[in-house]
Amino acid sequence: MTQPIKQQSAKAFYDDVDPICITGLTRSLNPDTHVYDLQIMDKKWVNTYEFYPTEDLTSTAICLIGITRAKADPAELGMDLKQTLEAMYDLAKKRNYPGGFGLVLWANAVCDGVDFNTLKQRCGITIDDIGKHVQALTTMETSWLASGLAHEYHRHNDEAVKSLLDATVGELMDVRYQPKHQIVTHAGDSAESGHGIRRWIANFADQVYTIQALAFYAKLTGDERAAKISTDLASKMVEMQGAKGQWWWHYDAKRGGSPQPYSVYSVHQHGMAPMALRACEQAGGKSFEEAVVMSRSWMDDNELGVNMVDHDTPTLWRSIEYDQGKLGDVTRKAKSLLGLAGDQSRKSPPQLRVNFETRPYEWAWCIYAGAIERGIDPDRHIV
Repeated sequence: MTQPIKQQSAKAFYDDVDPICITGLTRSLNPDTHVYDLQIMDKKWVNTYEFYPTEDLTSTAICLIGITRAKADPAELGMDLKQTLEAMYDLAKKRNYPGGFGLVLWANAVCDGVDFNTLKQRCGITIDDIGKHVQALTTMETSWLASGLAHEYHRHNDEAVKSLLDATVGELMDVRYQPKHQIVTHAGDSAESGHGIRRWIANFADQVYTIQALAFYAKLTGDERAAKISTDLASKMVEMQGAKGQWWWHYDAKRGGSPQPYSVYSVHQHGMAPMALRACEQAGGKSFEEAVVMSRSWMDDNELGVNMVDHDTPTLWRSIEYDQGKLGDVTRKAKSLLGLAGDQSRKSPPQLRVNFETRPYEWAWCIYAGAIERGIDPDRHIV
């Protein structure tokens, strides 16, 4: 029997789950498209595009980031690195998803791909008017762009890239960050459509990718304000962390609290929170060791008492989510967006269930976080 994760060291945890992640990454690479567009849903393998039109692009970029950070051998994963890079460039142009460009840029930089100007041309994107560009992005996407630009600047020390990086980080610190509650918004003050409507109701991805991006910037440039905001954001998330180490899903940047705590996602617990908190530490922030240990421990010591690590399938199941039917789901989301829900994170857990899904990027962020925990040389990565 696998030792309970809460008693395992970081090394023991990642030693246990790495083979699962490598298997998932091997199986999710489509030999016909050369990108990561296969996933598990309801315990069956499906194509991501059937359900999430941009998942193939974002997952491919994150998989390349994770694989290079963990120094996994692409050949052993059945991947030709150059072929997948080329396929990613073509896919970026095809999907026409400006929000995903930051991840593509990040992946290209750590894989030592094409130069920055060629990449923009290949992806069919223009970001010269950076102020206007970031206004249309969510905070998660803006943070992806900041991280991508940071890694590109780390690679080639290009002052034009640095200028774009400074402006993007400025947007995160001056517009998205709300110092009263130490939470970032979901979008900017001039966001359009659905993102503008829910501007104040951010998700954990908005928070965690901002923590990470500002930490990258602070470590790269020595910027003390970026380091402080990264640490303040991280400290707030840790303050709000659940009793079992949960990272809640939604955060109210105007009123504070978590209006919609669930779903709690495994990738946040084993990958994204640990990697962001470690980046924050390396940029000069305080230690978040206890929060990281609790984060991983949730994987088998959670609300449902189930082990989210499935060695038989094998995979790491996606989340524990609400099980309240369509009407309950619509009502809950409406209250959350209208600011009528209040802080739900301290209330007793509602009826819940396991979501038997895994997307490719989840395995990738797991091995990325594991590489940081093991102290593997970052090489082209900032952390």
